[in-house]
Order: sequence, then C-alpha cells, then structure tokens
Amino acid sequence: MTKEMPLGRTTPTPEKYDPALLYPISRGEAQPGMHGFDLWRAYELSWIGPYGTPETAVLQVVYPLQSKNIVESKSLKLYINGMAGTRFAGRKDVVETIRRDLAGILDSPWIDVSLLTDRTGSYQGWTNELPGSCIDGMDIGGIPDKPDPSVLRVLERRTTSEALFSHLFRSYCPITRQPDWASVLIEYRGGAIDRTALLRYLCSYRSYEGFSEQCCEEIYRDILAACAPERLTVSCFYTRRGGIDINPVRSTVKRNPEETGIYRLLRQ
Repeated sequence: MTKEMPLGRTTPTPEKYDPALLYPISRGEAQPGMHGFDLWRAYELSWIGPYGTPETAVLQVVYPLQSKNIVESKSLKLYINGMAGTRFAGRKDVVETIRRDLAGILDSPWIDVSLLTDRTGSYQGWTNELPGSCIDGMDIGGIPDKPDPSVLRVLERRTTSEALFSHLFRSYCPITRQPDWASVLIEYRGGAIDRTALLRYLCSYRSYEGFSEQCCEEIYRDILAACAPERLTVSCFYTRRGGIDINPVRSTVKRNPEETGIYRLLRQ
C-alpha cells in the first residue's frame, strides 16, 4: 500500500516514535552550476531522558541540494512529536537516531543533525539581523499578479558587491494554500541591480503557489538570467509553520551552512 503525504490531511499526534512517518518528496534535477542546501530548525522536539525525565532541544537539520529527496515538513513534525514518549540514552542517541532515519528517505551525500539548545533553553549562536541593506518601503507601482522576472534589471555595469534583503516575501503552499512568509537575502557581485525592480519582483510571488525550496531556486535562476552577476547567493528565511522554519540557500559557489545558521530572525 502506497503511503500518503500527510500534508493537507487531518492526522492525529503520534503516540510513539515511528520513522515510517517521514515522507520523502523528489527534489528533481538541479540546475547545472547551482550549489546550495536546506537548513531546517524544529522547535517541538522532546524525548525521555535516561532517568525518565522529559528533555527538549531545538533541532537543526541541514542537507545539500544534491539529495535525491527532501523531507515533507508535516511528516517531520509528526515524526519528532512521536519521539516525546520515547526513552533515549542521551542527546547523542537522539541525534544519531534522527540522522539515521532521515538518511533512509533523503538519499543524500551528507546530513548534518544537531541539537542547538541546552537544558536551560539558551543558545548564543544566533543573530536576528541580516547583513546589507533593506529594500522595503520603496514605491514599486503595484504588484504583478504572478512572478515576473522581466521587471528585473541592472542599472549600471560597473561591478559592485552588496547584500540586499526584504521581509515582504509571501507565497502559498501548493497543497494547503496556506501562506508562507519569508525574508529573502540576496548577496551578489556584478552590475548594480535596480532595487525597486528587485522588490517588485519579490512581491510578485504573493499569490504564487510553490514549496519554499522551489521558490528560492526560481528567485536564484531569474536573477542569474536577468542580471548576470558574477556571483550570486539567494537565502530564504521562512517563518515558522508547524513548529519548523525552513531556510533554503542557492548559490553559484559552495557555501558553508554555518554562514546561514547564525541567522534566526525575530519573526522566525
């Protein structure tokens, strides 16, 4: 019997640990020359410690664009909530279990799994400010009703290096039609990109249906095609849904996930 995707269906909270809850979605072929990874943080992880006391931590999972599959977000939520009544020997046992179970569905060359917070719930490794300049607040003269890369343009061919970001990105989940909100960071080297045009382009996704990874890749491809930068990285920091935030990164160069992992915005 083929397993059904849990997203968009009413599902009870699992009462026990069950790796079969994890549901893979095929990633498809990556664009040649595109590098990247997906960084997930889950805030509802709990388990029973070796002395019978519940424990909790923020879970971080990172896997590369080269993985054959991605994990469906609701299935990950159900999976980690099912761990709440299961006893583990320690934090290392939790990490190794999650890594093994994800490896079983992702078909990925590597998977990094870590628990970020200690028993006090504190973690000092995050900053809530993105680098560069915010492009929000400009008059964009209306919002296109669908993603429109034709609005993107370069103002001048003199090479510049800069980081631009917007907190106004919204798209819709193609399964549930629920809104997905994100802050988008664009770091590039090349001809200066028209900031007003860039903001209008990002806002053109507001009625678009697409998974977070898909949207990030489309933004990357469109900017690369329209503006031809020498170097480009697009990072999307999605707000939390179902206790999970998703942060896809796509780039012309290999990036260290630690560079992205330091950012956790206030609205995430």
